[in-house]
Amino acid sequence: MSSFFGGVRGREDPELAAGNRRTRLHYARDVNDQRALADDTSPIRRSRNWTWFAVAAVVMAVLGFAGSRGAEEVPITADCDTPAIAVATSEVTAGQALRFRLTGPDDTGYVVTLDGAPVRGDAGSTVSYTQTAAGPALRLQQCLSPTLLLAAPAGDGPHELAVLRLAADGTTTQVAAATVQVSGTR
Repeated sequence: MSSFFGGVRGREDPELAAGNRRTRLHYARDVNDQRALADDTSPIRRSRNWTWFAVAAVVMAVLGFAGSRGAEEVPITADCDTPAIAVATSEVTAGQALRFRLTGPDDTGYVVTLDGAPVRGDAGSTVSYTQTAAGPALRLQQCLSPTLLLAAPAGDGPHELAVLRLAADGTTTQVAAATVQVSGTR
């Protein structure tokens, strides 16, 4: 009977194997069989367990890398002259992640608002905010932000996601906006 990992070899009796080896070597000495005497080491038998383990490890690694790619970046071209905002989709369900990116000059701070209220988009540790009187402000790196996540607001209908440029004196000016249609509020 064969098992899934072990094949048909089954259990070997070590005393019987040692006796058979001694008998084989005695016969080889009797007939002066030099080749049999030189090959008196038993062959190394490797089980297929390691092969199955290696295949499983490779499959797990491939699936791990394929699954960790996450969501794709929101497409926007870096523009160091004109501020802009791009959203992944203009229609979202209430409470789901709203993904967006900003572009513009990287020497100024920007405050993002949703329906006029300052919000803080989450991008992990890749973006840092500075607290200002107008709300949390961020600076762009190389004229582009990473993809920022924000929970879509409750309330069906259009909602405005706006970018405000923060001046040195603390005043703000709206420089870009995108409208998002929210549905699915119960």
